[in-house]
Amino acid sequence: MTFKILEMDINIDFFFALIIFSSLFAGLWAQMIAALMALGFHEMGHVISARAMGIKVEKIDILPFGGRIKIANLDEAVPEVEMLTALAGPMANFAVSVFLLFLINQSVISPKTGNNFINYQLMIGLFNMLPALPLDGGRVFVLWLRQHMNFISAVRVAAGLSKALALVMFLAAVIGLFMSRFFINFIIAGFFLLIYASKEQKEAPLFFIKHIARKKEILFKKGFLPIEGLAAVEKTPVKQLLYEFMPHKYYFVYILDNGMKIKKYLTETEIFDKIIQEGLDIRLKDLI
Repeated sequence: MTFKILEMDINIDFFFALIIFSSLFAGLWAQMIAALMALGFHEMGHVISARAMGIKVEKIDILPFGGRIKIANLDEAVPEVEMLTALAGPMANFAVSVFLLFLINQSVISPKTGNNFINYQLMIGLFNMLPALPLDGGRVFVLWLRQHMNFISAVRVAAGLSKALALVMFLAAVIGLFMSRFFINFIIAGFFLLIYASKEQKEAPLFFIKHIARKKEILFKKGFLPIEGLAAVEKTPVKQLLYEFMPHKYYFVYILDNGMKIKKYLTETEIFDKIIQEGLDIRLKDLI
């Protein structure tokens, strides 16, 4: 289900809707309200942070344990801005928790009610700090990995860690059964990470190609981009080279012969245009 608020598309995830319906059916009104408030403040943190740094939020996907925002001009944002935007959600939950503690100490709200709301704020905030996709901590983890490897590999590593964390949660749920305890939250969270990490990994190449395709537009809009040079031999697959490109830099590729002399150099725009015409299976020698 999708609707629009303040020029942003809000999409309610199926699993989130299922959890809300189940809570209503079970009569867990107080827990549901506390969870919705935690999610609301979490997303507000993302949106306020993004707008403060000149980033336009196009869409918010409301997921069971947080949200995923789609940013219009993310290509133009530096990694530090992306990190701050990602961390703003959990930080908002922690800030609200501190404020609720203040209200409890001032006897504005009862300890029972306040602690119930604090528990959900901390649960959403701490869970989203895990280095797993599609959580905020996973986004920051991918941004850090991108300093050491290409985008596709970074997403694959983060997705692999996400699946490992999901298996740990399933194992904890199984151990709980032997202790006569049923950890339903671990099971739900495990399935959530498993499903969405696989989805992020599957969509990563398309997401990456879309960003690379827009780089020419960004260059002319911004007026400049940092450049990076890559040296490669003729037999190198163009696809392998393409995945080395970073969204915030413009690349020149120097094709070397057997004597390590420059045979030709190409801009990434020339390479990308050739890929559009002939596909990803060509090699650099086909561009000479």
